[in-house]
Amino acid sequence: MDNIESYCDTSFDDQLLDFENINRLPWVGINYKDKNPKTLVLGESVYDWNPKDPSSIDRIYDSYNLRKLHKAHAFDFKRNSKFVRNIERAIYSKRRPTNEEKSDFWNSVVYHNLVSRVLKTKKHRPSYDDYYSGWKVFDKLTSVFYVDQVIVYGLENLKIKAFKSYFKDIGIAPVQVSNLSKVGRSKPKKFIVEKGGKSISILFIRHPSAYFSWKKWSTVIHAEIAVPGQIA
Repeated sequence: MDNIESYCDTSFDDQLLDFENINRLPWVGINYKDKNPKTLVLGESVYDWNPKDPSSIDRIYDSYNLRKLHKAHAFDFKRNSKFVRNIERAIYSKRRPTNEEKSDFWNSVVYHNLVSRVLKTKKHRPSYDDYYSGWKVFDKLTSVFYVDQVIVYGLENLKIKAFKSYFKDIGIAPVQVSNLSKVGRSKPKKFIVEKGGKSISILFIRHPSAYFSWKKWSTVIHAEIAVPGQIA
């Protein structure tokens, strides 16, 4: 697994591999078990970047694909992958977090993609069913990882509609926190889910891959959750 075990906690894998509809195992930071509150960062989709290569889709559906990709993007500190570099900037409230800070953040959290279906290109968007299935898996993950708080990439109406519908269908009515201020044209959303005797805070932010003002979103994140990965 390309030395993934040195970066990623694999002790949850037996539980995860029993799940239906989970075809890529989440990234679990090596220090996650020792961190409180426990944080899940929820990305969105994966694409088939090389459709002309017949082996490409097999690599994507490999159980360890997300972990390999995340290690390649997050721990190659010179790599300018916006979906990791921008969230690091927002977490640490600075343009150039140190390599130690970047490492500390990703070692402290779980990272997972909501949509399991491989999309053909960035122009293709997930369907309502994609999101709904993703929230079903997400619900299981929160129990396995004892999640306290979640940062969700993306504010799409369909994603949020599926989120509300799924939890309504299982008899949980998420409580929305409605006093969040706009960031440009985007409106962050926060929900509280009461589950298993605990509260889980779920913060939806703009996807950090494009047109993402890390300074402004840093203010939102710091105001709404206990920020993970802060080196003392």
